[in-house]
Amino acid sequence: MSLNIFAQQIGCVYKPTVAMDGDGAMFFRLFPSKCFKHADPFILLDDFNVSSPVGFPPHEHKGYEAITYMIAGDFIHKINIGHNVTILEGQAQRFTAVRRLVHSEMPRTVGVNKELQLWLNIPYEAKQVKPTYHLVNVRPFQQKDSTRVIRVIVGEDSSHHVNCGCDLSYLDIQLKITTLEIYPTAGYTSFIYVLPVNMKIDSISLVVSEFYFLASGITHDIVGGADNRFIYLIDKPLNQTIEQRGPYVY
Repeated sequence: MSLNIFAQQIGCVYKPTVAMDGDGAMFFRLFPSKCFKHADPFILLDDFNVSSPVGFPPHEHKGYEAITYMIAGDFIHKINIGHNVTILEGQAQRFTAVRRLVHSEMPRTVGVNKELQLWLNIPYEAKQVKPTYHLVNVRPFQQKDSTRVIRVIVGEDSSHHVNCGCDLSYLDIQLKITTLEIYPTAGYTSFIYVLPVNMKIDSISLVVSEFYFLASGITHDIVGGADNRFIYLIDKPLNQTIEQRGPYVY
Protein backbone atom coordinates (compact mmCIF):
# COMPACT_ATOMS: atom_id res chain seq x y z
CA MET A 1 0.00 0.00 0.00
CA SER A 2 1.17 3.55 -0.59
CA LEU A 3 0.04 7.15 -0.51
CA ASN A 4 1.89 10.12 -2.00
CA ILE A 5 5.56 10.22 -2.95
CA PHE A 6 8.02 10.70 -0.12
CA ALA A 7 9.64 14.11 0.27
CA GLN A 8 13.07 12.68 -0.56
CA GLN A 9 11.90 11.73 -4.06
CA ILE A 10 11.37 15.37 -5.01
CA GLY A 11 14.42 16.73 -6.82
CA CYS A 12 15.78 13.24 -7.50
CA VAL A 13 16.65 11.78 -10.90
CA TYR A 14 15.36 8.27 -11.58
CA LYS A 15 16.01 5.78 -14.36
CA PRO A 16 13.34 3.36 -15.58
CA THR A 17 13.85 -0.37 -15.19
CA VAL A 18 13.65 -2.92 -18.00
CA ALA A 19 10.56 -5.10 -17.60
CA MET A 20 8.94 -7.94 -19.53
CA ASP A 21 5.25 -8.70 -19.81
CA GLY A 22 2.69 -10.09 -22.23
CA ASP A 23 4.12 -12.67 -24.62
CA GLY A 24 7.75 -11.57 -24.30
CA ALA A 25 7.47 -7.81 -24.79
CA MET A 26 10.39 -5.87 -23.27
CA PHE A 27 9.84 -2.25 -22.21
CA PHE A 28 10.84 0.51 -19.79
CA ARG A 29 8.88 0.82 -16.53
CA LEU A 30 9.25 4.12 -14.71
CA PHE A 31 7.25 2.95 -11.70
CA PRO A 32 6.33 0.98 -9.65
CA SER A 33 9.97 0.08 -9.00
CA LYS A 34 12.33 -0.90 -6.21
CA CYS A 35 12.93 2.80 -5.54
CA PHE A 36 9.28 3.61 -4.89
CA LYS A 37 5.87 2.19 -5.66
CA HIS A 38 3.53 5.02 -6.62
CA ALA A 39 3.19 8.80 -6.76
CA ASP A 40 -0.39 9.62 -5.78
CA PRO A 41 -2.49 9.66 -7.93
CA PHE A 42 -0.07 8.08 -10.47
CA ILE A 43 0.04 4.29 -10.17
CA LEU A 44 2.18 3.19 -13.12
CA LEU A 45 3.92 4.54 -16.21
CA ASP A 46 5.32 2.24 -18.91
CA ASP A 47 7.24 3.16 -22.07
CA PHE A 48 6.54 0.49 -24.68
CA ASN A 49 8.69 0.17 -27.80
CA VAL A 50 7.86 -3.23 -29.24
CA SER A 51 7.65 -4.84 -32.63
CA SER A 52 5.35 -7.54 -34.00
CA PRO A 53 4.88 -10.40 -33.26
CA VAL A 54 5.38 -9.72 -29.51
CA GLY A 55 2.83 -7.70 -27.62
CA PHE A 56 0.22 -7.93 -24.90
CA PRO A 57 -2.49 -10.58 -25.44
CA PRO A 58 -5.81 -10.38 -23.53
CA HIS A 59 -5.36 -9.43 -19.87
CA GLU A 60 -7.49 -7.86 -17.17
CA HIS A 61 -7.55 -4.35 -15.70
CA LYS A 62 -9.46 -3.18 -12.65
CA GLY A 63 -9.73 -0.09 -10.48
CA TYR A 64 -8.11 2.82 -12.34
CA GLU A 65 -7.99 5.05 -15.41
CA ALA A 66 -5.62 3.85 -18.18
CA ILE A 67 -4.37 6.41 -20.72
CA THR A 68 -2.35 5.31 -23.75
CA TYR A 69 -0.45 7.81 -25.91
CA MET A 70 0.96 6.63 -29.26
CA ILE A 71 4.25 8.39 -30.07
CA ALA A 72 5.32 6.29 -33.09
CA GLY A 73 3.86 3.40 -35.07
CA ASP A 74 0.49 1.92 -34.17
CA PHE A 75 -1.12 -0.64 -31.86
CA ILE A 76 -4.30 -2.67 -32.24
CA HIS A 77 -6.33 -2.36 -29.03
CA LYS A 78 -9.28 -4.62 -28.23
CA ILE A 79 -11.49 -4.13 -25.17
CA ASN A 80 -14.41 -6.29 -24.06
CA ILE A 81 -16.78 -3.33 -23.88
CA GLY A 82 -17.20 -3.25 -27.66
CA HIS A 83 -14.08 -1.49 -28.92
CA ASN A 84 -11.60 -2.84 -31.48
CA VAL A 85 -9.46 0.02 -32.76
CA THR A 86 -6.02 0.77 -34.16
CA ILE A 87 -4.35 3.62 -32.29
CA LEU A 88 -2.20 5.54 -34.76
CA GLU A 89 0.80 7.76 -34.16
CA GLY A 90 -0.40 11.00 -32.55
CA GLN A 91 -3.54 9.47 -31.05
CA ALA A 92 -4.45 8.69 -27.44
CA GLN A 93 -7.06 6.52 -25.80
CA ARG A 94 -8.54 6.41 -22.33
CA PHE A 95 -10.56 3.73 -20.63
CA THR A 96 -11.91 3.47 -17.10
CA ALA A 97 -11.06 -0.02 -15.88
CA VAL A 98 -13.66 -0.87 -13.27
CA ARG A 99 -14.98 -4.23 -12.13
CA ARG A 100 -13.44 -6.59 -14.71
CA LEU A 101 -12.22 -5.20 -18.04
CA VAL A 102 -10.33 -7.42 -20.52
CA HIS A 103 -7.95 -5.68 -22.89
CA SER A 104 -5.26 -6.58 -25.46
CA GLU A 105 -2.73 -4.42 -27.29
CA MET A 106 -0.61 -5.73 -30.13
CA PRO A 107 1.67 -3.84 -32.55
CA ARG A 108 0.23 -3.89 -36.05
CA THR A 109 3.56 -3.82 -37.92
CA VAL A 110 7.23 -4.71 -37.61
CA GLY A 111 9.33 -1.67 -36.71
CA VAL A 112 9.08 1.10 -34.13
CA ASN A 113 5.82 1.04 -32.17
CA LYS A 114 6.28 3.38 -29.20
CA GLU A 115 3.55 4.23 -26.73
CA LEU A 116 3.28 5.44 -23.15
CA GLN A 117 0.72 3.85 -20.86
CA LEU A 118 -0.28 5.65 -17.67
CA TRP A 119 -2.40 4.21 -14.86
CA LEU A 120 -4.16 6.86 -12.79
CA ASN A 121 -5.94 6.15 -9.52
CA ILE A 122 -9.62 7.08 -9.24
CA PRO A 123 -11.85 7.73 -6.20
CA TYR A 124 -13.27 4.65 -4.49
CA GLU A 125 -16.81 5.45 -5.64
CA ALA A 126 -15.67 5.69 -9.28
CA LYS A 127 -14.33 2.13 -9.14
CA GLN A 128 -17.94 0.88 -9.14
CA VAL A 129 -19.25 2.67 -12.23
CA LYS A 130 -19.68 1.30 -15.73
CA PRO A 131 -16.46 1.10 -17.83
CA THR A 132 -16.03 3.88 -20.40
CA TYR A 133 -13.78 4.41 -23.45
CA HIS A 134 -12.55 7.40 -25.47
CA LEU A 135 -10.17 7.78 -28.46
CA VAL A 136 -8.85 11.19 -29.59
CA ASN A 137 -6.35 12.77 -31.95
CA VAL A 138 -3.56 14.69 -30.20
CA ARG A 139 -3.01 17.81 -32.29
CA PRO A 140 0.16 19.83 -31.62
CA PHE A 141 -0.13 23.58 -31.24
CA GLN A 142 2.55 26.22 -30.88
CA GLN A 143 2.45 28.79 -28.09
CA LYS A 144 1.86 32.36 -29.22
CA ASP A 145 5.32 33.32 -27.96
CA SER A 146 6.85 30.48 -30.05
CA THR A 147 8.68 29.06 -27.03
CA ARG A 148 7.35 25.55 -27.41
CA VAL A 149 5.11 23.15 -29.27
CA ILE A 150 2.65 21.36 -26.99
CA ARG A 151 0.68 18.20 -27.60
CA VAL A 152 -2.09 18.00 -25.02
CA ILE A 153 -2.96 14.42 -24.20
CA VAL A 154 -5.12 15.41 -21.24
CA GLY A 155 -5.82 18.96 -20.08
CA GLU A 156 -7.80 22.12 -20.67
CA ASP A 157 -7.03 22.22 -24.39
CA SER A 158 -7.87 18.56 -24.99
CA SER A 159 -11.19 16.81 -25.61
CA HIS A 160 -9.74 13.86 -23.74
CA HIS A 161 -11.64 13.90 -20.46
CA VAL A 162 -10.81 11.50 -17.65
CA ASN A 163 -13.14 10.23 -14.95
CA CYS A 164 -10.71 10.64 -12.05
CA GLY A 165 -12.28 13.56 -10.22
CA CYS A 166 -8.84 15.20 -10.32
CA ASP A 167 -7.14 17.93 -12.30
CA LEU A 168 -4.76 16.03 -14.59
CA SER A 169 -2.55 17.73 -17.17
CA TYR A 170 -0.61 15.38 -19.46
CA LEU A 171 1.56 17.27 -21.94
CA ASP A 172 4.13 16.38 -24.60
CA ILE A 173 6.33 19.50 -24.83
CA GLN A 174 8.92 20.29 -27.49
CA LEU A 175 11.14 23.30 -26.87
CA LYS A 176 11.69 25.91 -29.55
CA ILE A 177 14.08 27.99 -27.41
CA THR A 178 16.81 27.06 -24.94
CA THR A 179 15.07 27.96 -21.65
CA LEU A 180 11.56 27.41 -20.33
CA GLU A 181 9.95 27.93 -16.92
CA ILE A 182 7.45 25.52 -15.36
CA TYR A 183 5.44 26.24 -12.21
CA PRO A 184 3.71 23.16 -10.70
CA THR A 185 0.61 24.04 -8.71
CA ALA A 186 1.23 23.98 -4.96
CA GLY A 187 0.32 20.64 -3.40
CA TYR A 188 0.23 18.78 -6.72
CA THR A 189 2.33 15.78 -7.78
CA SER A 190 4.34 16.40 -10.95
CA PHE A 191 7.28 15.01 -12.88
CA ILE A 192 9.12 15.22 -16.18
CA TYR A 193 10.10 12.30 -18.40
CA VAL A 194 12.81 13.01 -21.00
CA LEU A 195 12.23 11.94 -24.60
CA PRO A 196 14.94 12.40 -27.29
CA VAL A 197 17.78 14.85 -26.47
CA ASN A 198 19.30 15.47 -23.02
CA MET A 199 18.32 18.51 -20.96
CA LYS A 200 18.74 20.25 -17.60
CA ILE A 201 16.22 21.23 -14.99
CA ASP A 202 17.27 23.42 -12.07
CA SER A 203 20.92 22.84 -13.14
CA ILE A 204 20.47 19.06 -12.83
CA SER A 205 21.35 17.11 -15.97
CA LEU A 206 18.85 14.61 -17.33
CA VAL A 207 19.49 12.16 -20.14
CA VAL A 208 17.02 10.39 -22.40
CA SER A 209 14.55 8.16 -20.49
CA GLU A 210 15.32 9.64 -17.07
CA PHE A 211 12.55 11.23 -15.00
CA TYR A 212 12.48 13.84 -12.27
CA PHE A 213 9.92 14.78 -9.61
CA LEU A 214 9.30 18.51 -9.21
CA ALA A 215 8.77 20.45 -6.01
CA SER A 216 5.37 22.15 -6.16
CA GLY A 217 4.63 25.81 -5.69
CA ILE A 218 7.97 27.04 -7.07
CA THR A 219 9.33 27.86 -10.53
CA HIS A 220 11.64 25.41 -12.27
CA ASP A 221 14.00 26.32 -15.12
CA ILE A 222 14.30 23.85 -17.99
CA VAL A 223 17.37 24.33 -20.17
CA GLY A 224 18.07 22.55 -23.45
CA GLY A 225 18.51 23.03 -27.13
CA ALA A 226 15.83 23.50 -29.73
CA ASP A 227 13.78 20.34 -30.23
CA ASN A 228 14.27 19.06 -26.68
CA ARG A 229 11.15 17.03 -25.98
CA PHE A 230 9.70 15.77 -22.71
CA ILE A 231 6.52 14.55 -21.06
CA TYR A 232 5.10 16.69 -18.24
CA LEU A 233 2.52 15.16 -15.90
CA ILE A 234 0.82 16.95 -13.02
CA ASP A 235 -2.25 16.09 -10.95
CA LYS A 236 -3.77 16.70 -7.53
CA PRO A 237 -3.26 13.78 -5.12
CA LEU A 238 -6.36 11.83 -4.14
CA ASN A 239 -4.90 11.15 -0.68
CA GLN A 240 -6.31 7.65 -0.71
CA THR A 241 -4.35 4.44 -0.29
CA ILE A 242 -3.17 2.71 -3.47
CA GLU A 243 -3.33 -1.05 -3.06
CA GLN A 244 -2.03 -2.68 -6.26
CA ARG A 245 -1.97 -6.39 -7.00
CA GLY A 246 -0.69 -6.76 -10.55
CA PRO A 247 -3.38 -5.35 -12.90
CA TYR A 248 -5.84 -4.81 -10.03
CA VAL A 249 -6.00 -1.67 -7.90
CA TYR A 250 -8.29 -1.43 -4.88
